[in-house]
Amino acid sequence: MNDYYFDTALQSYNQGRHAHSVTLLKQLLGESPEKAVYHGLLAANLLAMGRIHAADYELKLALNLDPTNAFFHLVAARVFLFKGKITAALESCDNSLQLEPNDHNALLLKGELYGRLEKRRLQLSALQAAANIAPDSISIMIAFGEYFLDIGDYRSAKEYAEEALNRDAQDQDANLLMGEIALASDNIEDADYHAKFAIMQNPENRQALNLFAQIKMRKSAVFGLWWKLNNYLSNMSNLSTGLILIIGFLSFNLLSQIALDLGYSTVSFLLSLTWLGLVVYSWVAIPYYHKMLRRELEKFQFNPDY
Repeated sequence: MNDYYFDTALQSYNQGRHAHSVTLLKQLLGESPEKAVYHGLLAANLLAMGRIHAADYELKLALNLDPTNAFFHLVAARVFLFKGKITAALESCDNSLQLEPNDHNALLLKGELYGRLEKRRLQLSALQAAANIAPDSISIMIAFGEYFLDIGDYRSAKEYAEEALNRDAQDQDANLLMGEIALASDNIEDADYHAKFAIMQNPENRQALNLFAQIKMRKSAVFGLWWKLNNYLSNMSNLSTGLILIIGFLSFNLLSQIALDLGYSTVSFLLSLTWLGLVVYSWVAIPYYHKMLRRELEKFQFNPDY
């Protein structure tokens, strides 16, 4: 009976039915509290549900009981990622790979971590290593698609998304990737379709709900412009983004000063006012944008039409 419960819990975890998996694992731990694999899978489920402290607690129990389990170290890497500790997450990935060198999931996570650090060559190298191990993995196709989406190569990103959807048209992550590519490419109708499809597959998928809310914001006449600017800047490195903002500030001030020196005081005033307006718009848009995102998410979750 325990094997059946555990297999069902593992299947539920892989399907994204984390609450059901947690319920089964609690029953199993009530009978066998010393079973490391139960604690480890419970930690993975709790992490997926955003219950970081509970996941951390269960993971420590699992590692104390069995420090040689590669999956536990992989979950640890995800916990560190959730906490924003990228270096520690990379170390946990390496620990996992030492125990299980052919685990493409650990390499995929390393690629994601290098992406967070904007180390694109290392990110691509990790993805290629994962592809060498599991060339037919849809997860790897999606990871490549996300990589190209992040660097602004929408054409290559779309090719990988299409390949993943050809393998499995109902895959949630593949649909989300295609939706994000469509949104970045201003194909709102296509983005809306894929977001709703992913939500129908799993109404609790926060990434899908967030994509849907972003689509609603993109349609806004007031904040759509800010969304486009933010999307454009997010595809650049932090250095490039900073340079653009500095150049913009200097350009407006220079033009304003030139206009003033030439005797066009009104033009100079309007230029200064325009820059001030852009700054105020950015300050106001960011918190209001996130407020409207939350509002759209709440409306969507309680809308019986979906």
